[in-house]
Amino acid sequence: MRRGAYGFTLLELLVVLVLAGITTAVVGAGGQAFLERARYTQAVRDVATQLNKARVLSVQEGRPVSVTYLPDARRLAVDGKLFLDLHEAVNIQWEAMRGDGRSGKSVVPAGELLFIFNPDGGARGGRISVLRGSSGVAFRVNWLLGTVEQSVAVAQP
Repeated sequence: MRRGAYGFTLLELLVVLVLAGITTAVVGAGGQAFLERARYTQAVRDVATQLNKARVLSVQEGRPVSVTYLPDARRLAVDGKLFLDLHEAVNIQWEAMRGDGRSGKSVVPAGELLFIFNPDGGARGGRISVLRGSSGVAFRVNWLLGTVEQSVAVAQP
């Protein structure tokens, strides 16, 4: 065997390293975008689930159930017990419930009061939006039926 016939040349190693670097950069950026989309989708699903849990809890227990948002902790709370932590990657905008909302037998914990679900199936409240970039999903409640409604939301300045 000739001397130097084994192994790779320095040029071959450099080409492979450059190609590996380019591949890593492309896949890394795509992976980050996928992760952001997944966090947003999961946050929308979690908020919808939490609001539906509040509605069911109200009807089952025969009492008003409140849903609040604690902006400092980025946390959605149902009756101050069931908590949902929202990831920093998603933008949350809310509109608190108008009026006092503290009448009746509902116990309203600290935070921004968003919704109150009534045992008769009705509800009242404001709005919460989960945004990714400048658009997302807004959640409201139907005051008569108490159902949770989703609509397209646009970020407000």
